Amino acid sequence: MSHLLKSHLFFGFFILMTAACAKKTSVINAQPIENEVLSPEKESLRAPVLDSIHGQAWRWYYGKFSVNYADKDRKLSVKLSLKCANDSAANALISFAGIPFINSLITQDKIVYLNKKDRCYGEQPISSLKKLLGIELSLDNLQELFLGLPVAYSTTSSLQQVPDHRLDTVTYLQSDSTLTVRYSYDKKTHRIVEQEIQLSDGRRMNITYLSWNEGRVATPSSTVISVVENGNESLVKWTVDRYELNVPQDISLEIPSDYEKCP
Repeated sequence: MSHLLKSHLFFGFFILMTAACAKKTSVINAQPIENEVLSPEKESLRAPVLDSIHGQAWRWYYGKFSVNYADKDRKLSVKLSLKCANDSAANALISFAGIPFINSLITQDKIVYLNKKDRCYGEQPISSLKKLLGIELSLDNLQELFLGLPVAYSTTSSLQQVPDHRLDTVTYLQSDSTLTVRYSYDKKTHRIVEQEIQLSDGRRMNITYLSWNEGRVATPSSTVISVVENGNESLVKWTVDRYELNVPQDISLEIPSDYEKCP
């Protein structure tokens, strides 16, 4: 695989990682979010508003995104498109428009990528992403992230309401033996405005939804993700150029017969 291809794939995997880092089977011994003090009088509770957002009815999603990535070493801008379906056998098709042009099909057990510049393709088990990223990929988390749903949310877990200085914002904390997640909900807009996830190895991810597309199911139109690891911050910001919700999508990747396997 060429160095350029690896770079683009790494960037794509970074975006997927932000969605996958909340998968409960991939992290252990999560610690409480720093500076958070849970007083004894805070009882476990449910949050019907989060249950409602989590259970929103959607079947297909298609979006075209302008994506900007920056860390201490580099900056990168790409165009990305995402197709996904809400079913038990869901796949996600991710396309990167650039040089090279890369399509990636994510299934439950593998990732297939198509490099049109070098006219080749590759396939790896999805477990290989865990080796590359140190974390396991979840299609569910990917969908939750792009659709503005509570990431790694469980309708059976108890929550705790924690202080929030913002007016009209209620923040809930979900914590178990694997990870700690903070969901901030705006009572006026009835949407999640921010999610913060802390992993056991010290990495922290903050997801901020800046604006939304209106509809029966509102979806984010602008999102910023910050990942902090060992004191270094990486930022991803994307804006939605176009989207379709509940319009049937063809989620497949056709490999031309004259393509060879990428080296």
